[in-house]
Amino acid sequence: MKVNMRIGLVAVALYGLPMVLAEEVDGHSHSPKDHLYEAARVAEVSFEEAYAAAEEAGVESHFLIEAQTIHFLSTGNMPELFGHLEKLEAVSGNLEYGMDKPFHSERQLIGLVASIRAIQAYEANDTGEFEKQAASSFVNSPQYNQAFGLLQLMTELRRKEIQESAMANLRIPMDLTIASADGEQKTLTEWLGGNQALLIDFWASWCGPCMQLMPELRTKGETLPSQGVVVMAMNTDADDPIGKAKKVRDQHNMDVMPWLLEPEDRPLSRLLMIDSIPRMILVNAEGKVLYNGHPMDPSLKSALAALEVKI
Repeated sequence: MKVNMRIGLVAVALYGLPMVLAEEVDGHSHSPKDHLYEAARVAEVSFEEAYAAAEEAGVESHFLIEAQTIHFLSTGNMPELFGHLEKLEAVSGNLEYGMDKPFHSERQLIGLVASIRAIQAYEANDTGEFEKQAASSFVNSPQYNQAFGLLQLMTELRRKEIQESAMANLRIPMDLTIASADGEQKTLTEWLGGNQALLIDFWASWCGPCMQLMPELRTKGETLPSQGVVVMAMNTDADDPIGKAKKVRDQHNMDVMPWLLEPEDRPLSRLLMIDSIPRMILVNAEGKVLYNGHPMDPSLKSALAALEVKI
């Protein structure tokens, strides 16, 4: 899962970065420093021009770095923020803090840095570092912890751990009978047809991301069966699942795979702990779950590679 790259906008909107500038007094314009702060948060003002003017006017380097931080936050430029943190930490002792300043206190700044480092660690799948930085974020500046959605990410991490533990010893009953939209009734073993694995995509017509990923599903359906992996679409719609499965199949010209209907009592969703879609499941001939997650997660590619299958 990738974190929304515009997540920094939340912090700006909720917690007042950067500082509110004073109005012009007696017709005099803002100082280069004030203009730089304004450009950092206002898209209509050129930050590059304001930065060059501030640099030429001799504005101290720590203020320039602080303004860059605000600019990266305002534009949601997380890659630049990731590479900017060491500079920000290096000048933290020289910055001015207060209620009328970009940062109220040095602890608030520490909380911001920890929040960004937590996001970076989450995207790198570094659980230990994520937990460390998320804790520092909460202790030093709870508002940033909330603004960057770290509690939600921590909840998702714990959910995945529970799921992975449950999946480790789970065996799907391969004698479970599943119907297709065309009325065929087969067990999962029969749908497997002697191949090495099933790749099952759980979707619904009301799920926007599911619909957006149909071209990806079609690609898998066209390329994986020749490598021993049967690709199947599993409709979870409660209302008219047959009609909706056929409609989506025809709209996307995807008759290259079986279009299955999950039974009303949702036996697979319960077994596999599916609480969100799209979800893709890779299961071998014995019913062992080899992958359970988002269709675009790189871990799926790794699971397929272990079967000597290429996407």
